[in-house]
Amino acid sequence: MPGSLDLIERELAAIRADRGSGSAQLAERALELLGRASAPAGGESPGALLSRIAALVRRVRALRPSMAAPGNWAIAFLLDLRERLASPPPSPREAGRAAAAALLARRRGPAARLAQAAKPILEGKRALLTLSYSSTVEAALLGAAPADCLLIVAESRPLLEGRKLLRRLREAGRPVRCVTDAQIALAMGEADLLLIGADTVCRDAAAVNKAGSRPAALAAHALGKPCAVLADTFKVSGELSSAEITLEEGEGREVWEEAPELCRNVCFETVDGIG
Repeated sequence: MPGSLDLIERELAAIRADRGSGSAQLAERALELLGRASAPAGGESPGALLSRIAALVRRVRALRPSMAAPGNWAIAFLLDLRERLASPPPSPREAGRAAAAALLARRRGPAARLAQAAKPILEGKRALLTLSYSSTVEAALLGAAPADCLLIVAESRPLLEGRKLLRRLREAGRPVRCVTDAQIALAMGEADLLLIGADTVCRDAAAVNKAGSRPAALAAHALGKPCAVLADTFKVSGELSSAEITLEEGEGREVWEEAPELCRNVCFETVDGIG
């Protein structure tokens, strides 16, 4: 990676540290990084290029242990690159760029299809509850929720990712309400449905999502309200169960800057079959 090692290391660190973006957005960043990193060094053979990118894919997969999508899309990139390099005549200089472009276009398709699939679930609803920020949930709310449906979003402390979703929904002209995470059970009493995204769907069908998702699901169950999880297949982990997945933690200072040593800041939790 002539002249780009520092850039790649900085981008890997940025993906690891990014707590405001959803897993789909981080998957896009990973694909863009892999595309740039696939520019061959002078005289680098297709085999050497493939080995180097395979090592980078392993690093991407380890960056966000609570998120399956970046690693799964990285594997798809590696397989696509291998096919392109095996096709005669091999064109290492263009193969990585073409693989990244094709997969980025493919990655942006599922959100629209999921929005269509969500229409029967959201039809006729007067109020919906969600939390944090998910580009998949955003697409479903804008594409499938009734125009007059009240969209209640828990702000998702400590980084307040839910406010990003609220701003985008409000800019689209949708009726919205912001609630604190502590009001999730109260807000569920008003909502007809809980709709959440997922950063990973484990092999035992448990969803891993932003902390606060399980209390919201428990409240929905207690009130007899439905809970729906929106996720595409690239968020499925065939390797990890809900008992095995690593739940990422943020720094204590994000919760309480003056007393970080007192704080636990678990960012994700599992939501399984509740009942």
